[in-house]
Amino acid sequence: MEINEISSSAAVASEHTVPTNHTIKSAEMANNQIEKTGEQVMQLLEVTAPGKLRTDPLSPLGSLLDVTA
Repeated sequence: MEINEISSSAAVASEHTVPTNHTIKSAEMANNQIEKTGEQVMQLLEVTAPGKLRTDPLSPLGSLLDVTA
């Protein structure tokens, strides 16, 4: 096998691996994002579960109602 044949076959092989590597990396990133979103949803469900809603009794948020219309 000559040098030119080796270099051309290496170039052809690398052309096929770059899109494959990119696809694999994109799939891994998407999977990581899905897992992170799922964890955030589970945390939100835990916080908002009936009887587990944590409120600060010293917070004025929601304590004032404007009933004049």
